[in-house]
Amino acid sequence: MPRKRSKNKRSRSRRPAPRHGLSAFTADSSGGFAFFSEVAGSRITKFVTGLLLLPVCWILLETFLVLLKADTLVGQYWRSKEFLAFGLASLVWIILFFAWRTRAMMWLYVAGHELTHALFVLLCRGKVSKVHISSEGGHILTNRNNFIISLSPYFFPFYTAIAILGWTVAEWVIKDAGTLDPLWLYALIGFTWMFHLTFTIWMIGREQPDVDQNGKLFSFTTIFIANMLLICTMLIVASPTATFKGFGLSLWANGQSFISRFTESAREMYEAIPFG
Repeated sequence: MPRKRSKNKRSRSRRPAPRHGLSAFTADSSGGFAFFSEVAGSRITKFVTGLLLLPVCWILLETFLVLLKADTLVGQYWRSKEFLAFGLASLVWIILFFAWRTRAMMWLYVAGHELTHALFVLLCRGKVSKVHISSEGGHILTNRNNFIISLSPYFFPFYTAIAILGWTVAEWVIKDAGTLDPLWLYALIGFTWMFHLTFTIWMIGREQPDVDQNGKLFSFTTIFIANMLLICTMLIVASPTATFKGFGLSLWANGQSFISRFTESAREMYEAIPFG
């Protein structure tokens, strides 16, 4: 299958947003020709799945807000040094992103994007024959693709994972020389995760083949759910009061009451509409 080469139709400040062509395939080394595999089925199936995932998105958002209020605001976790380190580092990146976005930052984003594709191809037991990275865009050549591989860069914070892995290795290497200040780890996570989040939001609506090939509704709902779960997990791990059990109970309660609450709201809206 020939490599995709398409121009982005949108631009910002004379710098076009990078394009990513994951679905560029090459012949398998065994002699067979690689073909496009759709794990979640046809576009119609994905559209219906996206519709069914909309309530899940709402329930997760509700549960996250409950978690944020109960364990961060009410629990005063937002006043802790760890939360402040995370928040300040996140703010630094946000300022850099909007005030001083450079080609080097674009290259780093594209590198993380394409390397995440490659990582998930390997996790799905595929083969990566080429990775192309530039500030204008990138692509990989692979013999395997599915919706997890194609959407992985939008929910997997590549540089945050590298930061955590690097910190773990550093602690193991210098454990005899003293303990590293964990506040720097929180700052690294805040900076790198906000890098992931801002670029994801900025790029996701810019005609990305990764999103288009899976359908926008399915892609957006999947990405939202994955990021919500990631945010909740990070908050639970960091907070001294939040627990996975409490999060699960809250999620279950919100899910159980969703249909009744939705039905009641729909009934009230219907009664409020005048009919002749």
